[in-house]
Amino acid sequence: MIDLKDKRVLITGPNSMIGRAVIESLQSRGSVIWSAFHEDVNLVDNYSARHCFEVSEPDYVIHAAGWNGGIEWNKRYPADIFYRTSQMALNVLKCCEQYKVDKCLSILASCSYPNNQESVLREDTLWDGAPNGTVECHGLSKRVLDAYSRQLRKQHGLNAITVVLTNSYGPHDSFDLEKTKVVGALIRKFVEAKKTNSPRVECWGTGSPKREFMFCNDAGEAIVQALEKYDEAMPLNIGTGIEVTIKELVEIIAEAVEYEGEVFWDSSKPDGQMKKLLDTSKMKSILDIEPTGLQEGIKETIDWYRRTTP
Repeated sequence: MIDLKDKRVLITGPNSMIGRAVIESLQSRGSVIWSAFHEDVNLVDNYSARHCFEVSEPDYVIHAAGWNGGIEWNKRYPADIFYRTSQMALNVLKCCEQYKVDKCLSILASCSYPNNQESVLREDTLWDGAPNGTVECHGLSKRVLDAYSRQLRKQHGLNAITVVLTNSYGPHDSFDLEKTKVVGALIRKFVEAKKTNSPRVECWGTGSPKREFMFCNDAGEAIVQALEKYDEAMPLNIGTGIEVTIKELVEIIAEAVEYEGEVFWDSSKPDGQMKKLLDTSKMKSILDIEPTGLQEGIKETIDWYRRTTP
């Protein structure tokens, strides 16, 4: 197990919800954190990425950056999403090899998995088919991290690992309706409807798809524990192992907001992948994580959103 105290850890995507949670877990261990803020470092540019590594001189790297959003964002910018996220992946991992970092961890999204409608998603099935079409651009760009990590491990002996993170939510999430994912979008819709006394909230699809949701602080801690404890080439799933339907999620959010109006399901909008539950048996054998309950995490996220939104 790695001792991260006083070790220099470079984190990409530090302003993101997951990046912030990772930093909080690193701080609790006494790590020396170097944050690669987008305003200072353009990771799509190889020269900028190399300069960042030269200045920060990291012992370890956690790559959490990406350019992604919700279904509409994917529909509008698929080529840009694939190019930017893939190019960042290649540049960061190449720098990890060039500057001889001791270990790097890259975060994949659960949408990288094949469009499997029935089974739980095991780590050894990542490449068994194409991702769902609504998230293909993001899912495939994240697979680049797994593919390149394996080749760097083979040729250069780089300890490059990947984790596959389930749907996450919590404070500091994006609540931009074009870029946020389902939890952030629904919280914003229901909080605004409550505030304006709107008689109806419109939700996309049928409410039937099932999803697994992990509170961001739990995800951040799991990622740091994976950096400390996990060394295999195979990706490691990170999730709760519990799924709910989108309809059930809506009911939890509506109750937490105390919204009593009508919920209208617009079935002309896409549902997306119908099931996306990660097999977390391997994670549970390696990491020590007690997931926050969904109701508790949703309430904390709503409270934070209300405090920070005018």
